[in-house]
Amino acid sequence: MRTPPKGNAAPLRFGSDGYRGAIGDTFCWEQVAKLTCGVAQYLSAHGAPPGAAIPVGYDTRFLAPHYARAVYHALKAEGFAPLLAAAFCPSPYLSFAVKRLNAPLGIMLTASHNPAKYLGFKIKGPEGGSALPELNSEVEKYAAEAAPAYDATLAFSVNDYEQFDLRGEYEDGMRGFACGMLEYAKFKLGIDFVRGATAHLYLQVLEAMGISFTAMNTARDPNFAGGKPEPIPEQLGGLTQWVSENGAGAFGAAFDGDGDRLGLIDEKGRFVPPEDIFAICLLHLVEGRGMRGRVIKSVSFSSLIDRICAGLRLELCEVPVGFKHSTRELVKPGALMAGEESGGFGFGFYLPERDALLALLTVLCAMAEKGAALCDLRADVAARFGHPFFHREDIALAGADEAQRVRVLIEQMKNDPKLIGLEGARLSELDGVKLHYAEGFLLLRFSGTEPLVRIYCEHLEEGMELALIARAKAFLGLTRA
Repeated sequence: MRTPPKGNAAPLRFGSDGYRGAIGDTFCWEQVAKLTCGVAQYLSAHGAPPGAAIPVGYDTRFLAPHYARAVYHALKAEGFAPLLAAAFCPSPYLSFAVKRLNAPLGIMLTASHNPAKYLGFKIKGPEGGSALPELNSEVEKYAAEAAPAYDATLAFSVNDYEQFDLRGEYEDGMRGFACGMLEYAKFKLGIDFVRGATAHLYLQVLEAMGISFTAMNTARDPNFAGGKPEPIPEQLGGLTQWVSENGAGAFGAAFDGDGDRLGLIDEKGRFVPPEDIFAICLLHLVEGRGMRGRVIKSVSFSSLIDRICAGLRLELCEVPVGFKHSTRELVKPGALMAGEESGGFGFGFYLPERDALLALLTVLCAMAEKGAALCDLRADVAARFGHPFFHREDIALAGADEAQRVRVLIEQMKNDPKLIGLEGARLSELDGVKLHYAEGFLLLRFSGTEPLVRIYCEHLEEGMELALIARAKAFLGLTRA
């Protein structure tokens, strides 16, 4: 067996969406080989026929194309018929390919929105979305016991690959959704492609649809200019400046590194929180297009969605964090839309997968349908359903002893919410400890892959979300000097 030097063989544990590690350390050739072997054993155990097509995609990160080629060769050695993406590709496009090719699954090499030092191994299930938890668990089990003997150096010496290229079909799907609504719309729109994979597909689709926009950060940079490809306020200074400099009517959009998350900057230069994007999309589908159906949201997502669903008489389903749980609900009949606190949105009429381009097109269609600016659509949502204020803090824990101490205190808080001034709050333990109250919620969750606790809070009164998090931190003894 010829392989490059081994990295740090960390436990092969999938997080909320796949395996992630630092390139050359916890994400190394040995780990990728074991994961691929685990996939192959899973496929064989579930009756995937020899020669089954397995699409493999990759983003713009350092070594991502080479890891993808190594996966290709490993799958070929196992008797399958892998197909390599013809270019850098967003994750939603790989899910589209899995469904279109009727593949048993697909593999995406990406670390999504994480910093440049990371890379990841994501499995896309046959439904055309994030692999369901049981699929990931089974691959984990096989991978942990695997001792593969793949030749990873082929990724650097072979240049001839069977490829898939469904970019035209993907574009047709996006164009079909818009239904001509954007044909005559003129936008003063800036789009930040964050130097990631979306510049190699979403940009071309938007241009082909004739949508007016100014493209930013389209050149590949595996280091993401020293930042990280995440559409959050801290990373969108350049886009916010573009909106400010381009006068009345200018607004901005940004994707994450692999195109499954969307961020927006409105005409007043304000970051648009994910719940507002979700609300605008949902209202457009229901009131603008006459669609109905079940709405899915992650446990950490805004209670604004609850109020909208109550107002529109839509069924609401809450699921644990991780879009794989939303995928399970989206494949069921009658699902309309799903969303999560981090800015990922999926649509039941399309695929059970987050797709940031489809979400952006939905927002643009809502603006075109009503002839309204983005900030006006936001104001309409707030006037009808209220405007919540949300904050989240991730707090590192100093070892197992502190983690256990915090767990004990959270248990006390759960059993007696008045300890932090939330007497009468309704308890949910779907994922962590969530205390519901009339104005919002407080949620505490331990990370499944890192030694930290996450505290989320939402409140209709500005500042109370910060005050409640501070109160919870004080009770848990997590107020650092």
